[in-house]
Amino acid sequence: MRIAVFISGTGTNLKSLIDAQKNNEFNSTIELVISNKDAKGLFHGLNANIPSLVVKNDEEILEKLQEYNIDFIVLAGYLKRVSETILNNYENKIINIHPSLLPKYGGKNFYGMKVHKAVFENKDEVSGVTVHYVDENLDSGAIILQREVSIVDCKSPIEIKDKVLEVEHILLKEAIKKVEEEQ
Repeated sequence: MRIAVFISGTGTNLKSLIDAQKNNEFNSTIELVISNKDAKGLFHGLNANIPSLVVKNDEEILEKLQEYNIDFIVLAGYLKRVSETILNNYENKIINIHPSLLPKYGGKNFYGMKVHKAVFENKDEVSGVTVHYVDENLDSGAIILQREVSIVDCKSPIEIKDKVLEVEHILLKEAIKKVEEEQ
């Protein structure tokens, strides 16, 4: 698969995927990085000689995806909702990584640290990571992989984030491999 990775932040999942590609942990190639803002993580793509662009307009995003012959999209910390136009052109070809065990802590206003704060405030002993297909509703697409993370020893939302992020880096590349095997 020719993958575009969409980011909005520091790009640690992007970096993990670039490293996994170098280590032949999946067969797909990352051909394009797109961000909806001037995100710190863009430098990971640029350092790997992957075209890395800030694109805010959905029509321009679609144009770039077609220009680079992208057939699969990975949302790796992308905080903008994917438009109906892109969803229609990439039906069942977009996956997202989410820092909880969906459906718990999913949907509107549950992303990044907001998830980890809610988990901490609710005194959960387990959190986790979910990789799922993207559909028209937030965090509701078919689940590809999930992994639990024990957080009984975490004393803050930041500690939860750090522990969950380690698993995100592993699970996202495993999900890409699984999708490849199913196609």
